[in-house]
Amino acid sequence: MSDTTSPDWIRIENNSAERLQLVGACTVRLQRTTRSRPWVLLPVWLALGLFLGWLFDEEGLLAGVNGQALAIFALLICGLQFLVMRLQMKRLAADLPATFSLALEEEGVVIDTQLGYSHIPWSALQGIECNSGGALIYQKGCRAFFVPRRSFADDADFSAWLRSVESCSGLKASASPPLPLSLPEKRGLRALEDLAQNLKAGFLFAFFHSEAVATLRVSILQIVLLQVLGLLIGLGYDLHMVGFDGRLNAYALPYQSFSVLCVLLCAWAVSNCSTLQGRIPAAVLALLASGLVIQAPILLAFALLQSTPAAQYLEALNGIVLLWMALVSIVALVRTLELPADQRMGAVLGVSFMYVVALSLNLGQARLWVPDYSGQENANATNRWEAATDEGVLYAQPALLERALAAIRPGRAGVPELYLLALGGYGAQDVFRREVESVEALFAERFNTQGRSVVLLNNPATVQERPVASTIALQRALSDIGRKMNREEDVLFLFMTSHGAADHHFSLDLWPFRFGELTPQSLRAALDEAGIQNRVIVVSACYSGGFVEPLQDAHTLVMTASRADRNSHGCSHAADWTFFGKAYFDEALRQSHSFTAAFEQARQSVARREKEEGLEASEPQISVGAAIQPLLNTLEKTGARGL
Repeated sequence: MSDTTSPDWIRIENNSAERLQLVGACTVRLQRTTRSRPWVLLPVWLALGLFLGWLFDEEGLLAGVNGQALAIFALLICGLQFLVMRLQMKRLAADLPATFSLALEEEGVVIDTQLGYSHIPWSALQGIECNSGGALIYQKGCRAFFVPRRSFADDADFSAWLRSVESCSGLKASASPPLPLSLPEKRGLRALEDLAQNLKAGFLFAFFHSEAVATLRVSILQIVLLQVLGLLIGLGYDLHMVGFDGRLNAYALPYQSFSVLCVLLCAWAVSNCSTLQGRIPAAVLALLASGLVIQAPILLAFALLQSTPAAQYLEALNGIVLLWMALVSIVALVRTLELPADQRMGAVLGVSFMYVVALSLNLGQARLWVPDYSGQENANATNRWEAATDEGVLYAQPALLERALAAIRPGRAGVPELYLLALGGYGAQDVFRREVESVEALFAERFNTQGRSVVLLNNPATVQERPVASTIALQRALSDIGRKMNREEDVLFLFMTSHGAADHHFSLDLWPFRFGELTPQSLRAALDEAGIQNRVIVVSACYSGGFVEPLQDAHTLVMTASRADRNSHGCSHAADWTFFGKAYFDEALRQSHSFTAAFEQARQSVARREKEEGLEASEPQISVGAAIQPLLNTLEKTGARGL
């Protein structure tokens, strides 16, 4: 055996990350041998958390439980389990020798440590894995040692040594030694050329190409340029959506820039699973470039499809894009940091936390270009909210509601009568106010509802004149009407107009107040509690078809402006009516006293208008209870006679 001072001996110094990699590699090898894979529990926890997030969401089985919080909780458990495994591996790595020498001999490998010599015959070697840091050589018994490239004078010496190991052991390295990634800090006038190269790398990352890492041109300047380019693309999208008469929103810059901090934290955290922690700038660049390449065409598609029938698919497309970006980010981190198989769950966790934080903070909602409210017309629009913030509103509203309810006349025995409750829910657009007030006048004229009508309205111009449309005010109004009407023969006509959401929440919005949420279920509960038996309910809002099934029964006529999964149209601030409101109330009910016949006429009218304007069909819905039809026939006759 040669002396340790002989050139045949190679002095090895493994840092803590390399020793950790050794332990992890041996752990994976042991798991493969024993068919034990405890790391499988990590994605199981993640999948369970996402499932619980959906299950307990507002549209899930148990409404009111914060599904997002449960998903984050499951991710935390997943991360905790991963951290425990890492700590266990670190303790094992601490017992490995940090410094030793090795030499290649005819019989095998000789390793010299402080504890003495170890002879490893060539037949005891079972595998060789290479990365940019060096070579990981496996032994029988789930043991290994790591030979860094830096232990050699240059890459040529390392490659020659590796060929000797392959020749003597009869093994083949699992991967050819990849070219070391260049990390220049300054590129001078070639910054734009490097930016083009990085965008090309981002495209390759987006489609999981193996050459993406080698294409990167890494520098701090490139990270800055990619972020600036991303801001410019976002600014262009906002300009398209708002128009050039808007203004720059400087307050959005911190929100937009926070995404870079999320990327930095993710890359730093995941790099702790790698022996190549100097690759953090490369990892950040890979995440930014791939995200930019994916988002740019998607934003263009959103801008072009926003006002077309295909807009209904944009929400689903957005979900697919987020999943695609997450997968691309995971693969980019694994390849850029050359994570070993046992450490790749760190990339999954890092990307998951990055997206959870970004989505939780709604970073994408901060717009760089917003409508300009400095002009006179827009200044008036801003000043309109001052009435809602006046202290007198707090004292006037209870009295306004009491006065409106006190004006309701009791029903007359033996005379079927119609009671009207009209509700305008969204205070930022006057179209809902105009609709409610027009319906109030129309019903007084054609259905004799004077003294039997109540209007609840969210609008800053009417807060000193009419009671607001809150859930409590709605419950109070229904209760008072139910108490005064003859429940067996009188009918309540409930008209609600506002914005609606895909989860079938009906908007009750009047800044700066926060009202309770109105859902089909809560409305049904309020009607039942009020004891109102005979009901005609018209809901004019997007996705309002979701109200049909929860409200329908034998004594109820339900009509909605759209299908449960469709938008309705016409919610313009300057409009007098929405599409459905115009067709049903202003046109059909001015010609007929039949609520059902007017609906059929309105449905056809809305379909024609939507087709002419190239809009997706809203498909208004109707459900007629068998027991209420005779009462409606009676009201139709009395209305026609003007009684």
